[in-house]
Amino acid sequence: MAFNILIPDIDNKPKNTKDAVINVLTYEWPLTLRQIYYRIKKRYGYSSSYQSVYKAVKELKESQVLLKNEKKYEVNVGWIKKLQSFTDIVETNYYATEKLQNISGLKDSKASQDLIILTFETLFDAEKYLYYFMKTELLKKKNQTICFQLTNEWRPLFYLRAEYNYYKKLQKLGHQFYFLCSGSTQLEKKYKEFYLSFGTNYKTVKSEYPNETISFSNHFIQIFIPESLKSRIKKHLKNGDVLALLKTLEQKSSIKLVINKDKELAESFKKQVLKKF
Repeated sequence: MAFNILIPDIDNKPKNTKDAVINVLTYEWPLTLRQIYYRIKKRYGYSSSYQSVYKAVKELKESQVLLKNEKKYEVNVGWIKKLQSFTDIVETNYYATEKLQNISGLKDSKASQDLIILTFETLFDAEKYLYYFMKTELLKKKNQTICFQLTNEWRPLFYLRAEYNYYKKLQKLGHQFYFLCSGSTQLEKKYKEFYLSFGTNYKTVKSEYPNETISFSNHFIQIFIPESLKSRIKKHLKNGDVLALLKTLEQKSSIKLVINKDKELAESFKKQVLKKF
């Protein structure tokens, strides 16, 4: 269904008859055509004729914005859900294409209805964006299951206090975290203890993963890191060489971050991870 009307501004006087009809039915429903007409005149001092209200209601019904049942009208909940989905997509896409232009290290961005592909210059830039993206999304929700599948874990090394506060805040909203990580170096064992110390689920596994994967809500996210870069990260973690690791994470490369908004895919991945716990 096409969105061929402006989204009503419920806090101000409607700009046209269609907006007025939707606004009235937002607060009271179902209503007959005559009731809609008189509610509009009383609430907004509207000068539209009965015929213009009839025409607006008729067109809204034909567009499936309104439903009619026994001569009474109400807003179509299905339309509301589509409108909500539409605004979510707009918000996400604008976030990716507009806001990201101010984030350092972004080389390229592509966005479609349910897919965003971002290319960063460094792994650290990609992780900074992902950290902000997840924080922004999760603070708007409650009781989500967030699953990670990682080859190596190094992130807490550079922002332990911020990471701790971040997870504690999200846990207060009922979010639960599950980490699967194949890295077992001494540094990563410390990070595992760090996560476990405040109630996060973390398990070391033997499997090697071709890419990093994260899933929460309806998001299925993959981070593609060049093999040469992954090998150096693994080497520095094994040697406990923090300075070399930092330099590697800031080394120019091409890191692809793929954000797929797909409920079925996200739920399937989360089920696979949860089976390990």
